[in-house]
Amino acid sequence: MFVRVASFTGGDPGHIRDMDESERPELPAGVRRVMILDDGVGDRRLFLAFFDSREALEAAEARFDAMGDEMSEDVRGRRTSVDVYEVLFDEAVPG
Repeated sequence: MFVRVASFTGGDPGHIRDMDESERPELPAGVRRVMILDDGVGDRRLFLAFFDSREALEAAEARFDAMGDEMSEDVRGRRTSVDVYEVLFDEAVPG
């Protein structure tokens, strides 16, 4: 499994948190899970998108670029970096 981690500054975390399904941009094909992490101060966020393979992740890049055009910078913030990681270990802890 691979994860694409995009870092953002600024934007409106409250709006992102409250968005309903109709307001969210369509995710790229191949995405298995997404998470948005906020630093709690409202200055920085991480957008994590999980994929089964590096090839699927790379094929999704054009759609991620288009998503930036579909959501205003006032809401999403300014993207500051994109990194890719391979998930080496993932375990859910019961209870």
